[in-house]
Amino acid sequence: MSRFALFLAALLFTAVLPVQAVVDDSHSAAMEAAVPAVKEGFKIRQEYWNGTMKSGDKKIVKQQLFKGNEYWFFLGTDTEKATLKIDIFDRKGTKINVETKLSENAAAVRVLAPATGTYIVVFSLTTKEGEDIPWALAYGYR
Repeated sequence: MSRFALFLAALLFTAVLPVQAVVDDSHSAAMEAAVPAVKEGFKIRQEYWNGTMKSGDKKIVKQQLFKGNEYWFFLGTDTEKATLKIDIFDRKGTKINVETKLSENAAAVRVLAPATGTYIVVFSLTTKEGEDIPWALAYGYR
């Protein structure tokens, strides 16, 4: 291999590529709301749902829950002064919330699954300005 080829190979291996990071502030708000649950032994799933919704609209997420497990669902947004609401329903439409917590940019709901099955998470975010609102929904279990 020629010296030029070695130089070129070394140059390519040491080239620094720009690194870009994306911060999801809505997910960060949901994770901040999860901190007390983590201290109580809940395992937070890495996967989460996110998107943008119109103020006042409702979103539905279906999730498989297992009898005997306890769950927390955490809804977060980076929009200031948004009103957040979250509830969990069984397949018959019965609300199964055990506890709800609200903070400035997050809402959380705790449930005990009465049976193994698919449950429906219903949430909404509202602002006075009626703007599009970014959101993230995460959950943990124990």
